[in-house]
Parts: sequence; structure tokens; C-alpha cells
Amino acid sequence: MKKSVLFVASGQSFLVKAMTKQIQASGYEVVPSEPDIVEISQKDPLPDIFIVYLEGDLNAFNGTLKYLKKLKGEDGVDRVLYLIGSPAELDAAYEVVQRGFVNASFTRPVNIMEVINRLNILITEEGEFHGKKRILVVDDDSTMLRTMNNWFSSKYEVFMANSGMNAISLLAQKKVDLILLDYEMPVVSGLQVFEMLKSEVATASIPVIFLTSKDDKETVMKVLAAKPEKYLLKTRPAEELIKSVDDFFRGN
Repeated sequence: MKKSVLFVASGQSFLVKAMTKQIQASGYEVVPSEPDIVEISQKDPLPDIFIVYLEGDLNAFNGTLKYLKKLKGEDGVDRVLYLIGSPAELDAAYEVVQRGFVNASFTRPVNIMEVINRLNILITEEGEFHGKKRILVVDDDSTMLRTMNNWFSSKYEVFMANSGMNAISLLAQKKVDLILLDYEMPVVSGLQVFEMLKSEVATASIPVIFLTSKDDKETVMKVLAAKPEKYLLKTRPAEELIKSVDDFFRGN
């Protein structure tokens, strides 16, 4: 993956230009574009890292977001999508492109150095992936998804899905090393998702850790009966949850 970024924004405001200069100063080539499918399709070569700055008429971004989502799954290339916007703008974007397809989101007003730091984690000095372990977090609570993403994204590449079916769809296109699965989800429960994953050859071998907010004996027995790798209480401090995942990958 080259140190090249497609920066999609509506217009070239002073702020957009300032962010572009900072990204360039950090050693990245920035390819600017309006939220226009035709313009993006004519970029040659097209960078594998997409940054979309949401501002102005959000309807203008809908087609672009769908197009970038499609590009992420094409040609076997592992492309990356970052979003920048207000909380309301990000929520509107998630109605177009599922959270699980967004590698990271940044709330405006954004400290562009946070974005650059994420880029630097993604890219090594040689311009290749760090090869970080990949985690899929599945939870119907959007606040919990964002929290988990903040907790784990410094060490792992994190994907998110806000329902079991969205998780299944994402796994059809992405390979992950671990799934953190909410046990108590509406419509399709975590246990049902777990059973679906284990019934398919493509996903049966992916380790699953259940997340639960309940630690009563009945719930714990039900969780353990499904035979996941382990279960974790959501109420545990962040450092304990992170350590549990670290220990899992170390084989402890």
C-alpha cells in the first residue's frame, strides 16, 4: 500500500486545504476529489486509502460513499475508508455505508494529527501494512461500538457491525482474526449469529469471544454452553478488556 490518499471533500475550503497540507507534510501524496463518482473513477492510479470529509449537502456524498464501499471489496485489494464529520453527519453516513466498512471515523472539529497518526499506524516506513491482527466487533449499541473502536484501534485493525446480519455480510468480504460478539442483541441474538458462523466453512474457524453485560450464573452457563473461546464482561475496565484480547493473541 503506497503512501497515497484520496481526499474527498465538497469544495476546497481553507480548512480542507490546511488539512491537505498537513497530510502532505507527513509524507503522503494527497489526491483531491469532489464527492463525484465520475471524477473519482478517472483518478489513475486511485489511492487505496480514502478519506471522506463530510460537510455541506450530505445527499451529495451518498452515491460516493456507496461507490467507495464497492471499491473496498473489488480486485482483492484491501482498501481503507476513513470518515470525518459531525456526530449527525457520521450517523447519516452510516445509513449509507455500514459501520463495519468504515475503518475509522473522526468527529469534527478534528485534530488532523489524529488522522495522520492512524495513517502512520497503518503504513510502515516501507509503505506496507503493519500486518496488525484484525478484530470484528459486533454490537447493536452504537456507543459501545465507538468505544470499543477507540480502545482497540491503536493495536488492532478494527471492523464494526451493528447487527448479526451486517456482521455476516462484512465477513463475506473481510477476513478477521477474532470476533467480539455481543451476546444480548435483539432480532438476531449473539448466540444465533455464533451458530450461523460455525455452520459455514468460511467462518467456522474464526475464534469468537462473547461480550455480555450480565454475570449472573444463568447467563454465564448459557454463554459457556455455546463453547466460545471465552467471554468478557462489558463492564470491565478498558485496560482489562484490552489485556484479555492481547493475552488471547499471545496464547495465554
